[in-house]
Amino acid sequence: MDAIFNTELQHCFRYFYDNFSREPHSYGMMGDAIPEKSDICSVAANGFMLAGMVIGVEYGYITKQHAHDICSKTLDTFLTLQRKNGFYYHFYRIDDLKRSNRCELSTIDTALFIAGALTAGAYFGGDVLNKARAIYADCDWEHFYSHDKRWFYMSEYDDGFSGYWDWYAEQLLMYFLAAGSPKGVNIAREAYYSFTRREGSYRNGQHYIYGWFGSLFIHQFSHAFIDFRGCKDAFNTDWFENSRIASLENRRFCQENIHAYKTYGANAWGLTSCLTAHGYQGCIGVEPSGDGGTLENLSDGTVAPCGALGSIVFTPQESLQALRHYYSIRQIVGKYGLTDAYNEDSNWYCDKYISIDKGITLLMFANYNKQTVWKYFTSLPEIQQAYKILEIKKENV
Repeated sequence: MDAIFNTELQHCFRYFYDNFSREPHSYGMMGDAIPEKSDICSVAANGFMLAGMVIGVEYGYITKQHAHDICSKTLDTFLTLQRKNGFYYHFYRIDDLKRSNRCELSTIDTALFIAGALTAGAYFGGDVLNKARAIYADCDWEHFYSHDKRWFYMSEYDDGFSGYWDWYAEQLLMYFLAAGSPKGVNIAREAYYSFTRREGSYRNGQHYIYGWFGSLFIHQFSHAFIDFRGCKDAFNTDWFENSRIASLENRRFCQENIHAYKTYGANAWGLTSCLTAHGYQGCIGVEPSGDGGTLENLSDGTVAPCGALGSIVFTPQESLQALRHYYSIRQIVGKYGLTDAYNEDSNWYCDKYISIDKGITLLMFANYNKQTVWKYFTSLPEIQQAYKILEIKKENV
């Protein structure tokens, strides 16, 4: 493989390995961002971290026994955290393991954590698999389901549920986990075929199913675990092809807007949620966005390397070209490789790392090169069952 590819892959692994808590009471908890917010555990980031330990073994960065012990002890910690109906809060304080700032119970963050735990379980077997399955079995997916709307709720606060997974976004993973669970199998298919799949294009380009903010990460996160290659569902949707088109159209948007923002270009693309000069922005993205009558994306010249890199399984040539370009910008290459984002128009270069952004790069690089996460996560009988229940089939079968 390309030397820069190997460099960034190892940096991403080292980011997770170096920065999880070694304190006995909070062992394995992963900070949301480094160096800031290193004291707040991101549940989703821990899912990437657990899968990352498998990658570390596969690439010879760490011994299998050491990685096994890390994953086992991390799951011990997560078995002690406060949950409700099996679901985790979005963030926890690492010092005392308490819920952070009255944050929400999060369906998607719980799903990403469980997927990472199950990946580690499938790889190591034994106690790691037993603990991962125990956490998975506790999740009551029906609790988070609106039978009237036929959608999953996004989250739950102290005063009730908030938001629905009513549009296509990063939630595909949730339907798989629900379908593989006795506490979700009865509603998973209905939920999967009920959310809105809005198609659109940018300036008469290729049509694809897009998300509300036009952000690229939604086309990547579920794919980090689920192998959609060559698959279509009962609606004839090919999610892998959809993400490929979304990635290429995101790149085209940046190419066609270089007159507006000098950061953008053929090798500087992948607009996605990230840090900006004005703080974290979840709506960084491209057209199409919104409901067709409104544009909800923000494009201000900020580019996050993880956008293009997280699409490497869909657009290998374009993503590797972007990787080489990013490594030529010395201001965004730090201790753990590429930092979160930059904006040449405002002369802003981030010196921070966001865990989920390093995580999507790590997992997608490993899937591109060795299919590491796909191979182990999808080998589980629960996930094989989910493909069948959701009627997602290989085209040649």
